[in-house]
Amino acid sequence: MENHEGAISILLVDDNLTFVGIARRFLEAQDDIVVISAVDGGDEALERALELKPDIILIDITSSSLPGGLNFIPRLREALPGVGIIALTLLGTDGYRRAALEAGVDEFVPKANMGADLLSAIRRTSQIRQAHQRKSRVVQT
Repeated sequence: MENHEGAISILLVDDNLTFVGIARRFLEAQDDIVVISAVDGGDEALERALELKPDIILIDITSSSLPGGLNFIPRLREALPGVGIIALTLLGTDGYRRAALEAGVDEFVPKANMGADLLSAIRRTSQIRQAHQRKSRVVQT
């Protein structure tokens, strides 16, 4: 078994199993990223996220098995305020991007731009979330 200590842990939420396989291979080709689980729906996504506490959740907010679509994001944010949430979706319009960001995602990456934009979005979100967590620990002490 490989050592993934220090790697950015990812939970993939997408109902397209073919895409999940492609995304998993793409992400795990990186030394600093590990996909810890992949699920296809909302309730399972929330359960797995609470259980595994990933650094980042990559979520297809247009998934047919995601109840409420964008309305699911605030539920994730409330349950896991420290997790990074990146929308990875087929719908890449500006209006949809704005709606996703307003719902609480940290980043929005159209699937068509996965190769060009996803890795930097993951790393940026991870760095920002870690900085917030460090700041929170300093304030609490």
